[in-house]
Amino acid sequence: MTDTPNVDQLLANAQALANDPTATPDQIEAMVVETVSAFEARLQHNFARGPFFVKLRSKLAAEGHAELAQTVYTYYLAANVLKHGGGKSLRELEKIEPAPFILQDIEGKALIDVTADGFLRGLVEVLAKSRQAFPAK
Repeated sequence: MTDTPNVDQLLANAQALANDPTATPDQIEAMVVETVSAFEARLQHNFARGPFFVKLRSKLAAEGHAELAQTVYTYYLAANVLKHGGGKSLRELEKIEPAPFILQDIEGKALIDVTADGFLRGLVEVLAKSRQAFPAK
């Protein structure tokens, strides 16, 4: 069994794929879901109970980082859409103006275009900034 990566290694792995011009949409989608899920798992202990990204958004906003708070939550919604398909997260994303990501409704494709606008690079950046809200261990 291999060791699970810590948050820094997790983000470095995602950044490496973001920098790979040959990365396929399927690889990027899988990395997004894995990165968001593992980020939550590694840092969940910082909150007593409840939905991690909702609590993270509240913590960041309370610390004066309102834009970062909303951006990290928006990426969480996007990862949820990639993981589960349409539903509440997609409806929330559709209400955001201007649209934070390219939403698509094409047969056989994910509901979010992960190849557009440096999607994975943006996710890594926002998670790295959000990580600074927690004490280093």
